[in-house]
Amino acid sequence: MNLYEFEGKNLLAKHGIKTPRGVVVRRGDDFVSKYNELVKLGIKDVVVKAQVLSGKRGKNNGIKFCDNGEEVKKACEELFTLNIRGQYVAAILIEEKLAIAEEHYISIVYDTNKKQPCLIYSKQGGMDIEDVAEEKIEKVWLDIREENVVGVETLHATSLPIDELWKLFLNEDTRQVEINPLVKTKSGEWVAADAKIAIDDDAFFRHPSASSGPSVTDWTKFEPRTMLGRLPTSREIAVKKIDEGEKYYQGTAGKYIELDGDIAMILNGGGASIANMDALAQVGLKAANYTEYSGNPPREKVAALARIVLSKPGLKGLWMCGVVANFTNIKETFLGICDALDEIKPTYPIVVRRDGTESAAGFALLEECAKRNNLNIKMFKKETGMSATAQILAEMIEK
Repeated sequence: MNLYEFEGKNLLAKHGIKTPRGVVVRRGDDFVSKYNELVKLGIKDVVVKAQVLSGKRGKNNGIKFCDNGEEVKKACEELFTLNIRGQYVAAILIEEKLAIAEEHYISIVYDTNKKQPCLIYSKQGGMDIEDVAEEKIEKVWLDIREENVVGVETLHATSLPIDELWKLFLNEDTRQVEINPLVKTKSGEWVAADAKIAIDDDAFFRHPSASSGPSVTDWTKFEPRTMLGRLPTSREIAVKKIDEGEKYYQGTAGKYIELDGDIAMILNGGGASIANMDALAQVGLKAANYTEYSGNPPREKVAALARIVLSKPGLKGLWMCGVVANFTNIKETFLGICDALDEIKPTYPIVVRRDGTESAAGFALLEECAKRNNLNIKMFKKETGMSATAQILAEMIEK
């Protein structure tokens, strides 16, 4: 899960890395009063920053500089109306403007290929960091068995807050901790002017509110968010609850991202699911959601997922499409689909394309369900390509 800048800075400060003094404002807040909290601390010049999960805010009007209350009010009102690279503005951070002498870049990221964390540092930080020449970027591979960073003597700036960053990376179960820019002020202090932190979702069980303490951050207090950078819908929240319970079944039926279209999607197959989203768009249809179940979910989880997918108003079709399953029991999952269809009895066209373990029994169950509910449905196995069934659904809807 990616954290907003202000959340990331809270973690940095917790681990001894200096951050600018600031306040977070929400829609409906008195922006001038919030700004005046900083004025009381002797801070007049501020940076007003939209809190989104994407980068490039500066190039998309998401950062403004102000030196009085009226300017802050106007800036906040403007920022809350923006959609920055498709991202919802969750909050605004108003913080002191730094007296910058130098801008550096530093991060610790987990390399999935090498299966090892890597410290990355550059004396050239700030905007357009991706354009910095490779020879100006220093890397040190880190050992998670070491409490302190070993090998940083190769870096050209050993006064950096490296050990603090490493302790944060380890103790907070992160996959990425990035400070860009890491500012050296004119008074010689290192200050994190920005923060980009991603925590490992699989470690949520280690961060419950009940056990939170000085070294354990309560992740349940992080604001809800989606991959689209907006607040989750009621259906997205409901789907996430499906995966609660036994660890064995977690992750098998809890993926749901609500979109603007009107074609309900129940997918399977990872990369194939993404390809099917493209196939749907190519035939002129728009997805109402991205949803897939994976692994071998039980009947009741598939039924619960399907009910939520089909509960969205204004649907014009349902496309159930996936690869040939080697592990997923088609009969078991189709029992769950049938349970949902028996309750909802949709009248719009339905196209199904699946195959795999116990598919014959699964398709027989679906045929019986179609008959008793008078469903407008067409079913296909591996002999028909997945993208071809998108065209079939489009033709059914047109008729």
